[in-house]
Amino acid sequence: MLMTPALCAQQSSDNEFSFQNAAPLYPPDTGPIVCIDSAHYNYHTATGRYKPFADLISGDGFQVQSLQALFTLDALADCTVLVVANALSEQNRNDWSYPHNSAFTRGEIDALQPWVRNGGNMLLIADHAPFAGAAADLAAVFALLMQDVYSVQAPGETDIFSTEQNTLGEHPILAGRDNAESINRLATFTGQPFRTLGNWQPLLIFGPGSLAYINPQQSFQEQNAAIDAFSVNGWTHAAARELQQGRLVVLGEAAMCSAQIAANGIAMGMNHPEAGQNAQFCLNIIRWLSRAIN
Repeated sequence: MLMTPALCAQQSSDNEFSFQNAAPLYPPDTGPIVCIDSAHYNYHTATGRYKPFADLISGDGFQVQSLQALFTLDALADCTVLVVANALSEQNRNDWSYPHNSAFTRGEIDALQPWVRNGGNMLLIADHAPFAGAAADLAAVFALLMQDVYSVQAPGETDIFSTEQNTLGEHPILAGRDNAESINRLATFTGQPFRTLGNWQPLLIFGPGSLAYINPQQSFQEQNAAIDAFSVNGWTHAAARELQQGRLVVLGEAAMCSAQIAANGIAMGMNHPEAGQNAQFCLNIIRWLSRAIN
């Protein structure tokens, strides 16, 4: 049901995936700058497993740049949107066993909060453990409590969130600019649940039967190891908020905005047969963060 770290490491970008964008927002390379973090041992980067995501938004005219510097106000000065996808601490980059240390220094967290409040916009993506643990300190300053576990909506299956199941929220990101861009069904591929405080608006909500597993790396290696689980019915899987002049979106699963091929040849992400609206959803996120959707 859950993939081992070794198998996850064998996921590769699906270079054949493409999104047919009928009406790009901007001419090529003329839109706002989207900086994709690559300074924190990220599992997903603009030139690696998140290249399909980078291609998706560059196809809309956004200027995509890899940010290789630690987060400071100067380093973020040119970024309209900052994307942080599955950052890791140096201690956990090759060792996913607990504990999972913060990927970010205290100084970086102290810089990001005023940057957002003064008009910066961030998409923070933190998958199942160890990625949730690596981002927990950063998320906490924005009133979001990450859970460093593994969550599934339907064990053994691709997780589906839909208006029919009442597991999608109401938000401009989901509505899009018109009916052609509206979202009523999304697929995710094992992530984390989280809790929110304040004026966060849920985008994806775990439904009845959803579970989270406390599953250290050794449980993957020992197939007979007992796995503790608890219900996350009603917990959040993705959310958005405005914070003074800035905007934030947090996703508790990364593959939904990727297009990958697993070691066993199975598609994971926007290229999956059940994920027909995922690409539009991910594009809507960047459009909302950059104020193209209000």
